[in-house]
Amino acid sequence: MTELSIEMHSKANGVIHHPKNTSHPLGLSLSNWDNGFTKALFRLLMLIDNPVDTLILGESRLREFYYALLKGESGYSAQRAFGVGNEIAQSIEYLSAHLDDVITIEDMAKHVGMSRAVLHRKFKQATSMSPIQFIKSMRLNAAAMKIATGMTVNTAAMQVGYSSSSQFSREFKRLYGSFPKQWTNEHRPLNNPAYS
Repeated sequence: MTELSIEMHSKANGVIHHPKNTSHPLGLSLSNWDNGFTKALFRLLMLIDNPVDTLILGESRLREFYYALLKGESGYSAQRAFGVGNEIAQSIEYLSAHLDDVITIEDMAKHVGMSRAVLHRKFKQATSMSPIQFIKSMRLNAAAMKIATGMTVNTAAMQVGYSSSSQFSREFKRLYGSFPKQWTNEHRPLNNPAYS
């Protein structure tokens, strides 16, 4: 999202929709789904049942989805959250690169040159989550993607920084509504040799 936001700013200035009467929107905003967003989301979701299509087309479809989001009514808020020079975007990139490490709010704040309190406030404004909630969500989403492609639950949990499988299972259930093994059975891709 950050890379695309920077590219749009440098190559297509004026494409991102700026809301009227506000220069500093608070966090990510709600907006109506436009046609471009609906089509991009549908094209991304079409990949769900085909692991090969996902491997080949996934990144480009996700980029198309991000582009539709940035061009829509909430594009300005998304750009402010993920755009160039944004400390929150930098801290999210830092998290992505250190998903399997023990990360504290102090680490994130130090990385972007902020106090813990300021980072917490700005992070909540940009994402509607505290940094700790965001870290958990990011790790659990990454683990779910790994599990969906055939990785075992324990291996996925360890690869995203969990040392306790019971803690991972509890937090996974809180986010997804079912324990990892139940979720795996419900989201098992068709014709995936990893599940044979």
